[in-house]
Amino acid sequence: MINDIHKNGASRNNHASSADFENEEEGLDLRKIVDKMIRYWYLFVICIIAGIACAVLYMRYATPSYKISAKVLVQDDKKNGNVPGAEILEQLEMFSSKSNVDNEVEILKSRSLMEKVVRDLDLNVSYFVEGRVKKTEQFIRLPFKFKWLYLKDTLEQSSYVVKMLDNNKLSLSTKGIHREAAWNDTFHLPEGIVKLERNEFYPILNKEYQIRVTSFDYAVGRYQKLLDISIPNKQASTINLVLTNTIPEKGELILNKLLQTYLSASVEDKNRIVDSTISFIDNRLGIVTRELTSVEKDIEQFKQSNQLANLEEQSKLLVSNTGDYMKQLTEQQVRMNVVESLEQYMRDEQNARRVVPSSLIVQDPTFLGIVEKYNALLLERERLLMSSTESNPVVKNMDLQLSGLRADLRNNLASLKQGIQVSIDELERNNGHISQKIREVPGKERIFLDYSRQQAVKQELYLFLLKKREESAISKSSNIAVARVIDAGKSDPVPFKPKGSVIYIIGFIAGLVFPTLWIYLQGLLGRRISNKQDILNNTPVPILAEIGHNKDKDIIVVGRESRTPIAEQFRAIRTNLQFILSNEGDKVVMLTSSMSGEGKSFVATNLAAVLSLSGKKVLLMEMDLRKPKISQMLNFNNSIGFSTYVIGKSTLEEIIKPSGVSDKLWLIPSGPIPPNPAELLLMDKTQKLFTHLRTLFDYIIVDTAPIGLVTDAQLLGRFADATLYLVRQSFTYKQQLTITKDLYQHRKMPKINLIVNDVKTGAGYGYGYGYGYGYGYGYGNEQPSKGIFRRVRKPVTK
Repeated sequence: MINDIHKNGASRNNHASSADFENEEEGLDLRKIVDKMIRYWYLFVICIIAGIACAVLYMRYATPSYKISAKVLVQDDKKNGNVPGAEILEQLEMFSSKSNVDNEVEILKSRSLMEKVVRDLDLNVSYFVEGRVKKTEQFIRLPFKFKWLYLKDTLEQSSYVVKMLDNNKLSLSTKGIHREAAWNDTFHLPEGIVKLERNEFYPILNKEYQIRVTSFDYAVGRYQKLLDISIPNKQASTINLVLTNTIPEKGELILNKLLQTYLSASVEDKNRIVDSTISFIDNRLGIVTRELTSVEKDIEQFKQSNQLANLEEQSKLLVSNTGDYMKQLTEQQVRMNVVESLEQYMRDEQNARRVVPSSLIVQDPTFLGIVEKYNALLLERERLLMSSTESNPVVKNMDLQLSGLRADLRNNLASLKQGIQVSIDELERNNGHISQKIREVPGKERIFLDYSRQQAVKQELYLFLLKKREESAISKSSNIAVARVIDAGKSDPVPFKPKGSVIYIIGFIAGLVFPTLWIYLQGLLGRRISNKQDILNNTPVPILAEIGHNKDKDIIVVGRESRTPIAEQFRAIRTNLQFILSNEGDKVVMLTSSMSGEGKSFVATNLAAVLSLSGKKVLLMEMDLRKPKISQMLNFNNSIGFSTYVIGKSTLEEIIKPSGVSDKLWLIPSGPIPPNPAELLLMDKTQKLFTHLRTLFDYIIVDTAPIGLVTDAQLLGRFADATLYLVRQSFTYKQQLTITKDLYQHRKMPKINLIVNDVKTGAGYGYGYGYGYGYGYGYGNEQPSKGIFRRVRKPVTK
């Protein structure tokens, strides 16, 4: 009954211990992770130093990028109100051009503006100087310049090397081309014709320069990508421009040149309307001047031929009566003349895409409104064509609107002309009554009045046109750009990338991540046992005990006065064996493993020694007939032993020898290595030997060959009461644990339990790994390879 209780208790303890450990391993043991990291502290230090060193090198040789910023204020009537001086232009009835912030942003982004900047500054040519590690671009202080006299638009990127042979001679070379010349000579290259101009203000500091030439299209596209234009606040009409460049001076020059080009184009747009009006007025002034001169000559000839001195007194009465009608008729005839001129201007197809001058007729508000809308739409179309083509749906839509407005203008002119003609007819009818009376005046007086009337009409028209021309000239001189620069292009004092703090943090984090990833992958992809969870995941066999790493060279690590951790672990095995060998008569313990080198002989010898220290008679049997090691470790002559006894050449008394370790410990050596170990173990004499030995000793410890390689251990299993299966940390393969699973599930071995050997705790918890044990045990198996970061230690034999 007592034996059953001990047996059941041992079973419950084993399963409980296994279940508790599984629960422990399932959770995230932060302490275990930290201890494992601390164990590899040197690896973290090396990687962190390497990461920071890489960051320093990157910061040293990386090309910095600067942000060049500028700000523009756009004249927007919806946000800014009228520009100062706009009231004067309105009084002069000049043309007003309204601007929109979003439209100006699109104009600033247009390719045409950037292309003009690239061509003006020769941005398709870059100059580099070779340094120790990298090439550095130069821009301002250049001792020479590539002056392209002719350059193809569609060319591939090319590179030239200019070497200074002496102060007046140089060489230009590229693939397949090598030429020598003097300064200011021209070169006929595949890309075009170039002239190397020497800049005497800057000395030649380097013997070699590299010049990279790209197409204008490539350079324009590149700088358009580097330019960022945004509207920071929808409530204001300001535009922010930010250009990214590796050379601050170059970026400032490009951005300021872009703003200058933009403002000049804006002023040119306004001046085109005024120039069109002035051109029209100048044309009309020439015609009116000739007509007025002709009328004045007719009057002169009429007076000379009729010897008329002063007709004022003669016609005073007639003029006083017809003055009102004549004045009104003159005004209507002036309007008719202007309307006919504008109608002729509108019929001319060459003026279809020109602005319509509107300052000539101010009496008709309907016509003025249509003209203003037409001119504004035409100007908007021209500005849109700066960033798009005529096939753009928006442009086509504008063309339809312009055609409709032009038709409205012609219709309005026709209606206006008809109304003026009605007024003239009415005035002429009224004037006919007076003319009836004028017929009574001498014919010469009447003819003179006709001449005078024509002169007055032409003179009034001449003065009107001259006045409008002066007003247009004044408005042109008052034209300003639609925007003004608030902040010119200015580079930030420090580069925005690479950011030193970010790079150093990345280097530090990389120094932490790489060793952490290496440790994780080492545990995840490792083929050998690395911790207790590896054992529990691959076999249901319970773990009886753990034996730490033996740092000494002594084979026997237990003694009466020994208090080392490893000695205490063997004492724990002795205690745990009481629960395994719970039945009366259980005394034979067999040790085996998966392969050689896992420490069976070391554990068997020390287990027998610790059992003998308890006062029990213990026999240690060296039953590894293929590769015996115990005799060699204890310095015994192995000429006689089990192999000689089982074939009848030795007696039992001859093979049982005192171990020399303890008075209660005896040894049966294996004897000479036989050619047929398995057949010897199957002999009846082997069974009789174990039966007899049970009567002589309290414990029998049997060291056998690896069960993963030969069947000797299974043959001896029928004589054993318990089996201790050795697994070694960082040595036993995970796949080999399936052997223990098969033995346990099919009960091929009696009371099988695991002993984990060569546990290295280090700074970690549980099984810390990294050192080889060094128990060389034949059978063609190699020791596990040591990692590059593992410590190299001299092997210790167990």
